[in-house]
Amino acid sequence: MKMLLVNAPPIKELGITGQIYPPLGILYLAAYARKHMDNLEIKAIDGYKEDKKKLADKIIKYNPDVLGMSFTTQAATGAYKLINEIKAQNKGIWVVNGGPHPTIMPEESFQRSKTDMVVIGEGEATLLEILQKIESRGDIGSIKGTAVLTDGKYHQNVYRPLIENLDDIPFPARDLLDITKYPGYLYKKYRVDTDIISARGCPFNCTYCSNPVWKLQKPWYRLRSPENVVDEMEFIVAEYGIREIFDETDEFNGNKRWAKAVCDEIINRKLDIVWKAQMRVDNLDEELADKLKKSGFWMALFGLESANERTLKGINKQQTIAQMENALNIMKERGIKCFGLFMAFNVWEEGGRLCYEDKAASFKTLSYIKRLIHDKKLDLFGWSMTTPYPGSRLYGISEKYNLVAGAGAGNWEDFDSGANFLLQLPTVNEADWLEVINTGKRLQAKRLIASGAFSLSAFPLYLKKGYSLVKRNMEKVANPR
Repeated sequence: MKMLLVNAPPIKELGITGQIYPPLGILYLAAYARKHMDNLEIKAIDGYKEDKKKLADKIIKYNPDVLGMSFTTQAATGAYKLINEIKAQNKGIWVVNGGPHPTIMPEESFQRSKTDMVVIGEGEATLLEILQKIESRGDIGSIKGTAVLTDGKYHQNVYRPLIENLDDIPFPARDLLDITKYPGYLYKKYRVDTDIISARGCPFNCTYCSNPVWKLQKPWYRLRSPENVVDEMEFIVAEYGIREIFDETDEFNGNKRWAKAVCDEIINRKLDIVWKAQMRVDNLDEELADKLKKSGFWMALFGLESANERTLKGINKQQTIAQMENALNIMKERGIKCFGLFMAFNVWEEGGRLCYEDKAASFKTLSYIKRLIHDKKLDLFGWSMTTPYPGSRLYGISEKYNLVAGAGAGNWEDFDSGANFLLQLPTVNEADWLEVINTGKRLQAKRLIASGAFSLSAFPLYLKKGYSLVKRNMEKVANPR
């Protein structure tokens, strides 16, 4: 049996999401299927790295029995277009959709494309059963964790239980792609870095967060063993010679005891790496910071989001300004760089009323960022626009108050938090959000250059992003909505 897994690209690329690191989602699927099926020929294609005009022909030429299409919300429109192009030329290819967007909007796959089946939620065990049933010509209509059309009508099967022991899942099949061609974060110590995922899910529930694959069922947060995580780090060093790693887990210190154990494992093995991770500010103490530093950890990415206490409470961030500054201080005392992730125009509901940050509140956050930089508490920061991704509570709020209408509704390629603003807030106009995003991006670029914490190898991609953003903003000014 021939299986092709594709990380579907969006129709238009404004930001850089999906382009800087290899798509571990499809590589996990490939590794799991390959482990359990001896007669499986499997390949992977990252659509972000392909010529879109030739991608359908490339897939058809390979002629897989099963085509697995994984995509985010931003890539959904592009995925549907690609599927329809493929099916127009070869109806015999069995198309299975999966990933964040199909999980939260499975029925849409059938409405907008010639998809045969949708995987809902965690995909490894479900995809394996699909392949086994297709190979044995068994019943594929009742597979747990899937949705199908039965006699032309949508049918969704029961959820598949989550994999209890994440150590049972083999490391991603990185051999299927050239991972050294991914530029990684602009902020790095070495010319090449790569990513891992040490845990699945997040124990928190912020209003803006969409994490449908891991939050359909409990537990929301599952951990690999510290030994298994560091085994993968060692494998990356030995196999690829890459000595810098970014842990893309939503909250590395969601479980503080476990986080310390991971650090201890790196230290005890004397693993010569540098690494960075996303973290929370309210679950950090000096002991963890000391272990992080000793293990080669050099940069923490904190979801700070806003300088407004009411906003932090409203979006259910479950942190305070005091906790934010305490975490920054703990890290800076140890020489660990701090990267703050912030959003403008946060939105929430309070007492049955729509609440949001206006232009003044968003500029207050920018002023706060400037103070943190001046006080040497913050080294770098990210600046994005609040975006109502399907699967988040924010998406429900945006539907309730009709905040995304007209050209933006259903045009998933526009859902790019780094370059676009979809929410139509009562007192925020086009000029307001353009001023806010551009002011933040200029400060971001200025800070990046001053920090020196960047790699020239990643510059072309970020320059392309900057050019696309400037071009789009000029179009917005010329053609306001």
